[in-house]
Amino acid sequence: MSELINNLLGVYSKQFIIRSATLIEFVFCVFLLTLPFQKKNDFGIRLSIITPFTLPLIFLMSVINSLYPQLFSSMTNIFMYLFVLTALYLLYRETFTELLLCLCGAVAIQVIVGRLYEILIIILDKNPYETLSFFQEMVPLRDWALYYLIHFIFCSLLALLFRRKRVYDHDRANKRLIISFSLIFILVTMILTSVSRTFEGENNVLDFIIRTFAILYALLTLLLRTRILETSKLKQDLLIMDELLYAEKKQFDNMRSEIDIINMKTHDLRQQLANISYKLTNKEIESLKAAIEVYDTTHKTGSDILDVILYKKQLYCEKNGIKMSCMADGRCLTFISSTHLYSLLSNAIENALEAVQAVNNDKKRTISISIGKVNGLTGIHVTNYFNDDLTISDHLPQTSKKDKDRHGFGIKSMRHIAEQYNGTLSFQTEDDIFYLHIYFPNS
Repeated sequence: MSELINNLLGVYSKQFIIRSATLIEFVFCVFLLTLPFQKKNDFGIRLSIITPFTLPLIFLMSVINSLYPQLFSSMTNIFMYLFVLTALYLLYRETFTELLLCLCGAVAIQVIVGRLYEILIIILDKNPYETLSFFQEMVPLRDWALYYLIHFIFCSLLALLFRRKRVYDHDRANKRLIISFSLIFILVTMILTSVSRTFEGENNVLDFIIRTFAILYALLTLLLRTRILETSKLKQDLLIMDELLYAEKKQFDNMRSEIDIINMKTHDLRQQLANISYKLTNKEIESLKAAIEVYDTTHKTGSDILDVILYKKQLYCEKNGIKMSCMADGRCLTFISSTHLYSLLSNAIENALEAVQAVNNDKKRTISISIGKVNGLTGIHVTNYFNDDLTISDHLPQTSKKDKDRHGFGIKSMRHIAEQYNGTLSFQTEDDIFYLHIYFPNS
């Protein structure tokens, strides 16, 4: 293969082989980082159209690097970066800033792996500009296979370590930061590469120091990139929680209005039942009273919000054969705003009901709620049974619902609210029992 390239390209053949290996490695890094991305329609057709353009790109880079090795030794990489960035834009649905971050991640990974490989060659007392082989004599098939094997293994490890699992939107401030960060990183990388190349090859110690610095610089870039991604994730999580909080507030207002209407109707029914009781048998009267009791608000905890939640959940329990017990002093929760209190308690009880709903043993279809002051703390405790398939990830129980982008924020939202009041949220499991504990310092 190398002989064929030499015959076709002559003096440009060496650079053609080097640039081909560089592009293959870079595309592999990009591929690993784009695994969570959403592909555009006709992805395969688009890719088949873009791929043939790689050959003229590699040839152009080879010619420039062969004719002007000192002046454009690293500058030609800008053509590769622009080509790959354009390809990403045509192939994926993600925003430009997300694609730019992906490109920077791939560049950093390539720098780290490339310099590590060169350090290995230097340690073996060889010149990385003259050979890529670890052995005395270079055998192309063996050495290129080993080259790609080492590069692909290290690229895969770094990509999987720094790859995000899901794509999150960036706000305007983060978008500006990403564009500035990416442009500065690529510019500094090219400048450092050009400058360092002029000093490399003088002695092994200096070569080792230069390459070690490049590895540390690229690693720092990956860490900063991860920090930017985490900031975007946190901001989007907070935005979703605010939306859920607003929806829960509207739900609470509607629920309270409905309960007021139901209470009025229940009162009227009691009056009418008293007026016609002489026409009914005792059994009929007791049956009607039992039916009315289901819709009567019997919880008086000292907190209107808790009473509303318990009333609504009690109706759900009656319908689904779940027993709910509650011992609560709602007066100790007055320091929490109405919206936060509704979201906190509603999520806690809703999660317990959802878990118990999946339990087949009727005796275990129960939840227990306890709220009060203990040892100088205000505590909220919810206990329930659950099936054995509960998944814990990142110290949080995971939602079983398919739409994980919009669900799974229950515990996160509750913890966020608790922390706003200097509180703590924790949970534990014991066999098939789930314990949720929320503590607030007494004010």
